[in-house]
Amino acid sequence: MATLTVPDGYTKTGWEKIVRRGRKLMKEKSGIQWALGDLVIEALDGHSRGHGEVNQVIKMLAHQIGANPETLRFYYGVAGQWPKAKRRKDVSFTVHATLAYVPSRYVLIRKDPYDPFTKEHRWTVNEAQKVANRAVHTPTNQEERLAHTRRLLHTDEDAAKAVTEMLGRPDVRARLASDQHARHLMRQAQYEHWREVDEAAEAEAELASADDAAEVEEEFEEEAAPLGVRYSEAPMEILRLIGAFASFSVSLQRIIPEVHSQDYTEETKQAVLDNVHKARMLLDWCETAITTGRTDPDKALARLMEDEEGE
Repeated sequence: MATLTVPDGYTKTGWEKIVRRGRKLMKEKSGIQWALGDLVIEALDGHSRGHGEVNQVIKMLAHQIGANPETLRFYYGVAGQWPKAKRRKDVSFTVHATLAYVPSRYVLIRKDPYDPFTKEHRWTVNEAQKVANRAVHTPTNQEERLAHTRRLLHTDEDAAKAVTEMLGRPDVRARLASDQHARHLMRQAQYEHWREVDEAAEAEAELASADDAAEVEEEFEEEAAPLGVRYSEAPMEILRLIGAFASFSVSLQRIIPEVHSQDYTEETKQAVLDNVHKARMLLDWCETAITTGRTDPDKALARLMEDEEGE
């Protein structure tokens, strides 16, 4: 091992021992990273990849093996840029990743650069970054352009601003609208956004002062007046029913416009229709209870509720 700079308080022999152990661990880690990247390549071999299949496979595999999907996607991308015959076992995976989109990487990796810090000729992340920043100044293909863009838009704020501007281009919007994975991500983002809004609203309502509560009560009375129901006079069960209907109505008005039936399987559609049927039965039960005073459910609804309780 070449002469190393030793931190204060360490002996040369002791520090070299630590460095050797660290390099051994990095080599073991690199082996695992390569293996996981190759695993995704093998999993996709012989399967179509043009309509979101890669994202689906990576996401499902990551979930089932306990890995982060983005990390697994990163390993897959690097492994795809470095065929096994072109890799160097004595050079870390991170260095290979840094050089992954350099056009002349297969030639560059063969020769160890001089590391001014350790005074050795060996590949380090710093030296790889210097080479990558020089070599990929003008990306020449889609993968290089995307890699260059990711480096530039490394903050969420910058990335979100860029995406918003790109959505101003009609062709970009059309491509995203036809991409099932992109539509799924947008619907998921909308769901998370409105869930956070609902949670914030609930928290704010819990912190409302007594004066605010009185004002809300007054507004409720005014809104309920056309129905012949006054907040201060109505039984609690009636108020709870009206509140449940209002919540149900607001939720459906928010969610239904986000439905994209063409993206759903028949099983998914049937699950929703089963719940629509159940809701109709519950509404009929409510109507019967209000108009006739009978609160016992009919046999079909009773069986349905028994089945749900048994699940």
